[in-house]
Amino acid sequence: MVASLTALIAAVAGLAMSAGDNTHISGTHAIGNGRVCVYAKDADIPSVFGPVYSAPTLLSMTAENPGEIQASPAETGGVWRTSLKRDGGSEAVLTDRIPPRRNVFVRSVETRGEPLTFLVEFLPENRAFRDHLTLEPAKVKGATSAFTAKVTSGVPFYSAYESPSEYHAMILTKGDSSLEATDDLAALRLSTDGEGTVYVVIADSPENLRKELRKARRLSPRRATRLSGSYSKRTRKGLPEIGTGKLSPGDREDLERTLNLVSDYVLAQQDEGGGILAGKNYHMAYVRDQYGNSRGLLAMGHLDRARDLLDFYYRIWLRHGLIHNAQPMGVDGAFHCHEDDNTEITGYLVVQAMDYFRRSGDSRFVDRIMPMLRWAVQVQQADIIDGMLPFNGDETYIAGGIIPRDVMFHGSAEATLLFIEGTRRLLDYLEVHPSGIWTPDEIESMRKDADNCAEAYRDNFFIDGKLYINNPDRENKVVYPETRPGVCLYPGVPTAHYPVTYHFKGNLYFCEDCMKRDTTGIEPAAPRRFTIPSAYLFPIYIDARLFSDHEKQALLEDVVELYHRTGRIDERNIVLGYDYGLFLYALAEYDHPLAGEIYRKMMDLRDSSLSWVEYYVDGVPFNTPCRPWESSINIAAALKYSN
Repeated sequence: MVASLTALIAAVAGLAMSAGDNTHISGTHAIGNGRVCVYAKDADIPSVFGPVYSAPTLLSMTAENPGEIQASPAETGGVWRTSLKRDGGSEAVLTDRIPPRRNVFVRSVETRGEPLTFLVEFLPENRAFRDHLTLEPAKVKGATSAFTAKVTSGVPFYSAYESPSEYHAMILTKGDSSLEATDDLAALRLSTDGEGTVYVVIADSPENLRKELRKARRLSPRRATRLSGSYSKRTRKGLPEIGTGKLSPGDREDLERTLNLVSDYVLAQQDEGGGILAGKNYHMAYVRDQYGNSRGLLAMGHLDRARDLLDFYYRIWLRHGLIHNAQPMGVDGAFHCHEDDNTEITGYLVVQAMDYFRRSGDSRFVDRIMPMLRWAVQVQQADIIDGMLPFNGDETYIAGGIIPRDVMFHGSAEATLLFIEGTRRLLDYLEVHPSGIWTPDEIESMRKDADNCAEAYRDNFFIDGKLYINNPDRENKVVYPETRPGVCLYPGVPTAHYPVTYHFKGNLYFCEDCMKRDTTGIEPAAPRRFTIPSAYLFPIYIDARLFSDHEKQALLEDVVELYHRTGRIDERNIVLGYDYGLFLYALAEYDHPLAGEIYRKMMDLRDSSLSWVEYYVDGVPFNTPCRPWESSINIAAALKYSN
């Protein structure tokens, strides 16, 4: 995720600190079954896509006369109902669901008074690709209206990554709903006067569309509700109970509802192949995000879904022999690469596998994916200089503009710690579960490298009680590659990702166009060290054995002191969506008296969907909503605190 927040923050600089909680702020919720996914906000549907999750948004639905909105999920889950109160006493109720094992989104509309209309727009995020769209009226038995849509290959599903396949869809109505094409046949107008239902059926071929259409035609609104609700009940059945010692009855009820919804949202955004979306803006599975998702899934009792995450990556590794910063779901080989994908994300993969084993005891599965774990350790070893691994380039700190991208070749405290902890845990595992794929020399090499990194860690990063997130000394021995993927660092150009950037000087890399621009006077910045308060919590979060309890508590107290002094845990007006989750997790780990206050502050960040977003500027939700990663980390922290 490459988006420097400097310009974005400026756009919302006028926002005041959120008063109280954010639940009055309209949120986005996710509905999905691993094949079709929908993001909904109030009466609108900003995004419908499938039948794999790395697909372009096929269509959106925007209410033209919604009125006052009250949205709430049904208690059974999996079904969203939205009530509308409009001028003149008109009312409407919308009911949304995506039944399991079907490529269909079903929305029922009941109106009283004036009709309710929606503009149905195709390829809303890719308007420049409208020439790839064919929209035609169709006749379907029992339908009041129907249109077919065909999207040819080549439409981006994220950034510049183009879909290699076609998408075929049928949108049809029943009852008192009807569709009419706009004059330019680029959109539809959906109108309901009474009780009607709209079905959106999606497939990857005409043959599969016919199969899915037959299923959808047999699906009454009542049956769609029953199937969706039953599926959600099953997934919620294994959720952990909430402790009774620290929360009032009202707070327990609030957390239970949040737990139910976060479980629904995260599972809704998990593709049938196991990968989890990074949110509405990112139709890809990011390795870093999946670690937080895995922690949430394990805390919520979804061990099978946590295993599916690892299996998703293992199947990609089997086909390609590597993993990159992000990979598509259901599309093969369109990797999203960053400056150095051999570091940090590979460490997360190993730690994630060991977390899964510690919770499940499933050595059979870990043994199966051991070839990928062996690769993940060895590519990190190749990046070690003086006991340090470098940055990957898409860390939230770098992508969010919290630290500059010119630290890329520095030593990374987090990447190095992930290598140490993941490798040592894997060594412990191999002592009990020996694997024939490792040679004795490889075992000794990984042990030696982990020990060397551990012995040098304090000199490199942990100095006089301060944990520095970077160490410029590593760059002194770097041989700069001539090219690399990533972000152009030409001064003043908008942040954008390029498949190839070119070495200019020192740690500076420019895109092809900027290499031709005037470079007079451009020099690398003087190296600096950075400390980030929330990064002090990372050793506690991953249960780093390299640090003593005394050292971890001292790091925690530094963050506590900052919070008491300033009222926040970052020196800027922006926090990451999971910062307070990491803080709460650390406070709960040591039963700190501040935990209750931070729990309430973290819960107050939720918007009306009761989920968390990507960033908060002055306490206000900002950028990608309904994020699985942030919501997973935060719900796991809430469960740890409450229990």
